[in-house]
Amino acid sequence: MSVDLGSYTARVRVQSGYIGAVADPGPDTAVVVVGYRAAFATHPRPGTPIAAFPGIDTAEVAAGGAAPVALIAVEIATQVVTPGISETRWEHDPFGIYGTTGFHWYLAPVDPTPGGFVLTAGSWAASGYEAALTTTLTRQAPTAPAVVRLHDKNPHTGTRRRWP
Repeated sequence: MSVDLGSYTARVRVQSGYIGAVADPGPDTAVVVVGYRAAFATHPRPGTPIAAFPGIDTAEVAAGGAAPVALIAVEIATQVVTPGISETRWEHDPFGIYGTTGFHWYLAPVDPTPGGFVLTAGSWAASGYEAALTTTLTRQAPTAPAVVRLHDKNPHTGTRRRWP
């Protein structure tokens, strides 16, 4: 089964706080969101499989030209270490005493494999760009925000992945 990749294509733009600080990607810069990954407490590691959206085919995505990315949702929790006890546990911090709470959403680069898609190797951080999700994408991930950050910058080298 094949799908219209246009309905899974998100337009890349500069985040409002970065206008003038990063290059404008232009009106034709887009990424194709191929799937979704939920994580708890920590970000998923490189090589983590992505649950592809129905009908997404690795060959079609590779031929499409737009860079493939995955929608990532990380539920934030706080690591609690109790002295004298040998186990560590994760807890929600309802009052925000230890930092951010809730969900952290972003797009991360993926690589096609014979079995689907996996998160690209390396470290990726937010770069000052964001992407507006289509209606099809927000139906696939109903709790996702309409606009998410693009994690496409290597924090160690400053280089970006695959797009301007």
